[in-house]
Parts: sequence; structure tokens; C-alpha cells
Amino acid sequence: MFQLIPLFVASALMAACQQDGNHLTTCAHEKCETVGSTEICTQCKAGGVPVDGFCRPFGSPQAAAAGCTKADGAALDKTATTCEKCGDGYFLFMGGCYKTTDGPGSEICTAASNGVCTTCKADNGLFKNPVTPQKPGSECILCSDTIDRNGVMGVAGCSECSHTGTSGPATCTECQAGFVTKDSACVKCGDGCSACSADTPTQCTACVEGKFLKDGNTCVEATECGADKYADKKTWTCKACDPDIAGCTACEYNDATGKPRCTNCGTNKTPRTTLDGTSTCVTKDYAGCKGADGALFMKEDKTCVLCSTVSAGADPNDQGIAGCKKCTKDSATPPTCSECLDGYYNSATGGSGTATCEACGDNCATCAKDTKDQCMTCKPGFFMKGSGPGTCVPCDDQTDGVPGCATCTFSSSLTCNSCKPNYKQSGTGPFTCTKTCEDPTACGGTSGACDAMIIDDQGTTKHYCSYCGETNKIPIDGKCVDSGSINGNTCAKGVCTQCAQGYFLYMGGCYKVASPPGNLMCTEATTAGVCDTPNANNKYFVVPEAKPTQQSVLACGNPLGTLVGTDSTAKAYVGVDGCSQCTAPTAPSEGGMTAATCTACTNNNKPNLAGSGCFPCTVSGCSHCNRDDMCEACSSGKKVSPGRKSCVDSCPSNSTDDNSVCVCNDGYSPDSSGTSCVSSGANRSGLSTGAIAGIAVAVVVVVGGLVGFLCWWFICRGKA
Repeated sequence: MFQLIPLFVASALMAACQQDGNHLTTCAHEKCETVGSTEICTQCKAGGVPVDGFCRPFGSPQAAAAGCTKADGAALDKTATTCEKCGDGYFLFMGGCYKTTDGPGSEICTAASNGVCTTCKADNGLFKNPVTPQKPGSECILCSDTIDRNGVMGVAGCSECSHTGTSGPATCTECQAGFVTKDSACVKCGDGCSACSADTPTQCTACVEGKFLKDGNTCVEATECGADKYADKKTWTCKACDPDIAGCTACEYNDATGKPRCTNCGTNKTPRTTLDGTSTCVTKDYAGCKGADGALFMKEDKTCVLCSTVSAGADPNDQGIAGCKKCTKDSATPPTCSECLDGYYNSATGGSGTATCEACGDNCATCAKDTKDQCMTCKPGFFMKGSGPGTCVPCDDQTDGVPGCATCTFSSSLTCNSCKPNYKQSGTGPFTCTKTCEDPTACGGTSGACDAMIIDDQGTTKHYCSYCGETNKIPIDGKCVDSGSINGNTCAKGVCTQCAQGYFLYMGGCYKVASPPGNLMCTEATTAGVCDTPNANNKYFVVPEAKPTQQSVLACGNPLGTLVGTDSTAKAYVGVDGCSQCTAPTAPSEGGMTAATCTACTNNNKPNLAGSGCFPCTVSGCSHCNRDDMCEACSSGKKVSPGRKSCVDSCPSNSTDDNSVCVCNDGYSPDSSGTSCVSSGANRSGLSTGAIAGIAVAVVVVVGGLVGFLCWWFICRGKA
């Protein structure tokens, strides 16, 4: 369902958590670090502890499995923020317990014993502490960790280092992204820089993702490039409109074509943008707009438009012709068409002279006048079964196509050549396509933008837009729509921050309670756009005390959580891994981290009675397990057997019914099957403790007699 995925970062190792990472909600302020390529949390909000770098509720199965306790072995409580001791199979590092067998622990340590790392992975931005630490947890030190650990420390901004001797800082051999080497130290670059010059570190030479390099030294947002520049998403730089478009004084990047589109050419010229998105500046006359391809004409206001441009209510002299590819307009008269676009045919008598363009049948690129519904060739994204004329079928047709296929060819069988943006391509060709996002544009193609996860009625997790990468698009109902469809919601720069009546805020977008996918999560919202009634399927819970600008509903199985409030009073609410139904947590009186109470789990697993975790539970009739296949409670009035491996109608002899759990009486313990209680004095052969004691006494007597006889033999007989 909701999976924790390592966050691979290219930016500098910093204490602040990544804005789009796994830890922003549950990690304490500026308590994130990066090990190798993975971001970890080193201190959680109160009530959470780091296990394998991720904050888990202090009473969770993950914290228990890691042996996370206080330094003296005492149990954690709701004030806990770190682990001070770890159990077998884990090691302590910077306040958290980690496994050596899985990432990110395997990127830190390759061998551990008794909760302490014994062999650091020194080629991964760490070095072994040459001094035995006074407290466990600092056997391995990050190259960037400047905290004094028994006189040993790293270097700020360092990614690779070595250490000799028994004290002092490490020797840095390579700095992190966003830092530059200068005088054996790592100097931080300016804001937004991913690289800079050692002589002028405040001046950028490259920018972090999402920023654009302006004037060769500053990193800015796309809107800050300036009117005479555009934010080029291919080079991530602010590029001048001219010379890319000669004479252009203002332009913008066209996400659809990947090219700059000129919007102003100064006083004497006007912009001309063709169907493929190529812009030029031309003279303000009929010939200039027509151009060599004849695809545009000049309106009487001296602007150039495509021949196919039809505007309701426009002056007839400015009106284009629907479906027209090439046209002519040499005076203040309506344009005349000479050639039709793909998907249209010339219906004029004889098919020559002034063209009248009529639409072909659905999905046709070309067709004949007399058989317009029968395609001669197909538009991109469609194919014709057999030879034409015929019907064009979508490449992703449910019956004859390949799901998610964007372009294809058909010979004796269909071959998919590429997938749609919201599908993942598999194979080397022909391809198969797997859906990764419900938005057809994949939210504008920006990495990580389609990460709003919603569970449908069948329990399937689907991905929707939390951010829109295209200009003037906003996430409404999980898909990127034109900003004109805002419907009273507050949205800007590709995200929503507050929702209108009938909507609620969820992972960067506004969702309507009256229709899917919003109604899968919430059925009623306040006038301020806060969910106050979750869907009756109990897959989601309402977040206590959520404000209009905060997420007010969360999936029961979402361990990433959501945040309410700010600073020291902030409250992090989280779901439970693998949980399918739950009840909402109670708001803590102070800031901290608290989890929902799980009442049902996915994959036929069962929750424990505390509702803090889900476990494999194949015991017939068992309703709750608190360890793998260890029953904690039974359904239908049955009782948990003494060994917790089955559910029984009544407790066996020599046991007591303790709240429907059969507990063996003093002096008795569960047998190997777990269904009966046998005397604790019985060994595997069935002999009682008394019998064993009697045998032992007999052995002692025999041995004593033998020793006495030997002494007599050798001593007394020797004197004789």
C-alpha cells in the first residue's frame, strides 16, 4: 500500500529535511542527515523513534523488533525521540536503530554485535571512530558530522573523507553538492546553488532541481527569469528570447512543445508561432504572417493566427477556417483555404480551388470525400487493422490494443512503440505499459508530482497529482486542469493551499466530496474546506484539529503522516503500516507524534489488540495477533490456547481463563502443540523432576561407593 522508499537526493547533506521527502512530517526540526544517497531522521517528534532512519511510534512493532529502548534497557514512553540502545540484529547510529542487512543500515555498517556496529562502511561518506566511544552510537562518524565525539569529528559539507590519529577533524577529499573545496574546507555555495566557484562561492554555476541559472551566477524561480528571457527546462537556465527567436522581446516556455513561444516582437514586428510551436518575429503585414508555409494569416489588428483559428463572434475578416492547414489572406477580406489539416478532407467540388474542410471519420489522418468515414491512414496513436480504407483503432484500445500505448504500428500483429506519459515502459520493444499515474499528462512530467495516493473500493492504491508541472495548471480532483477551473479553491504555482466549500485539501490538491476520487476519502467537509466525515469504509481517518490550510484526512496505512500546527507544538499524525481500517488518534495535549488505532489489515494480516501494528496471522479463528502467527484474541467466543497457536472452545485442565486467554497454572507450561498445559517439571522423556532427582541420588551413591572401593584397594591393600 503505502511504501517507504529511500529518498535519493542530489543536494547537499543538510540538517533540514527535504521538502518532498519521507521525514518532513515526523522528524524533529532540522534533524535529517543523508547517508550515501538516502535521507534519514536522527531525532523524531516526541512519541516517535528512528528505526532504519524512519520515525516510528514508540510503541510500534518496528520499534519493538529493533530493541529500541532507553540506555538502561527501560521501555520507551511518549516523550521518547531517539533510541539509546538497540537489540540483536540492529546497531545504534545517531539516535536510531539500524539493520546491517538492509538499507540504509547496510550503507553505514557491515557487521554489528550486541547492538553496536563493529565494522563501518568507510567508503560511503563515513569513517570509523578511532576512539572507543563513551556511549554507544558513534562508532561510525559521518564525514559531514561536526559534533565533537570524544575529540573526533567530520568536516561541514564533506561527502568523502579519511581520518588518521586519535583526535581532531577528518581530512576531506570531496565536498557535497552545494559546497565547494577551498583551503581544505568545504564552503557552502549560495542559496539554490548545486555548484559554485571557490573564488566566489555565492555565485552559482549550476542550480538545484526546480531552479534556473540566471545571468550565469544566480538561481531563480521560473517566473523570475525576466520578461526578455524564458525558463528553459532542457538546460535549467534562463535563456534570452533573442537570439533564440530573433527580434523577440518577451517570451515564455511552452511545456507542450518544449520550445519558447514569443509573445512580443517590439514595435515593428509581430510574433508568428506555427503548429509545431516554432516562433519567429515577422513584419506586420499579410505576407509576413503567411510565411513560406502559408499556415497563418494576419488579423486586422496585425497579429498572426493559424489558418484553423475560429473565434466565436469575431469579425469575418479575422475568422479562420476550421480544419484548414494552409490559407491565403492578402487584404481586409476573409482568408481562403487551399489545404486541409490531417483528419479533414476537401469537400469542394472537384477537390481543387478554394478548399472547404470537412472532418473525416473518427481518428482518421486522411480519407476520401466519398468515403469520409473510412480512413485511408490513421492519426498518431491509432492503427488500422488490415489494409485501408477502414476504421482507426486507438493503440490502447481495451479489446485490440495495448493498455497505455501511445504510438503503435500494425502488420500482422500490433506492436507498441511508446507508452503514454502516465505509464511506465517495459521491455525493449515491442513495449508493454504499466499505469503509474491517473493524470494523462503524468502531472506535467515533473518527477515526484504524481504521489498523492488514494485507495479505491477494491483496496487498490492509485496515484494522483500533488503538483502540476505545466504552466497555468492546478491539481483538482487529482488531475492537472486549467487554472480557470479553480472553482473557488486557492491554488497557485502548481499546488493548492486551501479549498472551497464542498472540497477538502489532500496532498497538495483540492478534492470534491461529492465525486470520486474525493468521496473515497471524505463524504462531508466544512465551509472552510476541512474534511469532518471520512468515508464509511474506514480506510481513512479525519485528522484532529486540522486547519483549512492543512491536510484534514489521512489513509489508515500511511506511515508518512501529516502535520498540524507549527514549531514545538506541531502534532504529527500517522497511519499504521499495512492497515486497511482504523479509528482516528486522539489529539495529544502537547506537540508530538501519534498514530491511528488499526482495526483491520491488508493481505489477510491481523492487528494486535493495541492497534499499533499488523502481523501475519494464519491461526484459524484468531482476530488479533501480536507476533507472527501468535494469537492474542479469538473471535466467535473462542479462547486463545495456552501456546497461542490455536483458538479453542474452552481452556484445558491445569490452566486459567484470563479474559479469554488460557494461561497455564503455576508449575505448568504449554506442551509442544500449544494446546495443553503439562507439568513444568516434566522433561522431554516425560520423567518428573522427582524421578530425575531420585536417579541423580542413586548415581551419586553408586559413584561414591566406587570411589571408596578404589581408595581401599589402592591404599589399604598397598599397606598389606
